Amino acid sequence: MENFLDYLKNNQKSFKEVSFNEVDSLVLAYLSYLHFPSTKIKLKDLDIIKTTKVRKNKEFIKKVTESRRYKDIELCFFVEDTNDLIEKQFSAITFLLPDNTMYISFRGTDSTLTGWKEDFNMAFMLPVPSQKEALNYTEKIARLIPRKFYLGGHSKGGNLAVYAGCNLNNNLENRILKIYSHDGPGFLKEFLTTSNYHHIKNKIEKIIPSSSIIGMLLYTNESYKVIKSTASGILEHDPFSWVVNNNSFVTLKKLTDGTIYTNKVINDFISSLSKKEREIFIESLFTVLKSTNLTTLEEISKNFIIKIPNILIAIYKLDNVNKKYILKTIKALIKSCIINLKELI
Repeated sequence: MENFLDYLKNNQKSFKEVSFNEVDSLVLAYLSYLHFPSTKIKLKDLDIIKTTKVRKNKEFIKKVTESRRYKDIELCFFVEDTNDLIEKQFSAITFLLPDNTMYISFRGTDSTLTGWKEDFNMAFMLPVPSQKEALNYTEKIARLIPRKFYLGGHSKGGNLAVYAGCNLNNNLENRILKIYSHDGPGFLKEFLTTSNYHHIKNKIEKIIPSSSIIGMLLYTNESYKVIKSTASGILEHDPFSWVVNNNSFVTLKKLTDGTIYTNKVINDFISSLSKKEREIFIESLFTVLKSTNLTTLEEISKNFIIKIPNILIAIYKLDNVNKKYILKTIKALIKSCIINLKELI
């Protein structure tokens, strides 16, 4: 089965010959995970070694830089900003397309605890710092470059694209061609009732794999397209697993039954807690994780066994209020599992 690497190899037609499509969006959304110079440069002139250290990403960027369709795209205004103090992990880049449009691409969550903490904060906070930054970045670019534009991103990047698009002023918003959310999480329920959201939601294209977990977190009102993946479970979040046929993804009729159950459990569980309860639980969880003195999920995963004493001490040191909320949260999760299991059966 083909993925977007095959698309890069097989589709050598220019944007004048074949118009911009959803797979192009994924390519440009995924590029935001890499590292670029701050100056304007064409994709064909990138130094692959400086752009990425990951082997599969090197193959990806090599195909991009050699592609007749992509190599002359200019990139500019690359920013990266991770701030532990305000719990912000943000990165974005703008691509100037040959058809005189542009694509503003937002990075999804990286492996840092700060990035994941900000994601968890979305369960009780709106906007989080990276959402504010996405709106500021979009306004800045749209004012500097008078082109029509696409907004997009994968994972949290998709959420940022939707948030930015919904909150632009009318003059800038009218230039949005489409907003792509590639398996991006939803929002707190109140966001979906705003006039800003309803005004723009018809321009949102949400694409999720059939076992989507990340993309179905929290709430979403826009219709979404379910697509085929060669992976299973949470691993379907990886865009390298998404099946491509010609210039589009292979679609499916619906999410899997197991995924519908899992997502209902998670969202019912979140809804059963007040915002304050969510906040206290998340703060307690990350206090425990930070006690390991490790900064990324990879480091925690590799060193989890030897860090168990640190974790147990951190749990013991939590005050009684935090311990009470953690216990209540665990009970709420178990209750949601049981209720929704009965419905599934």
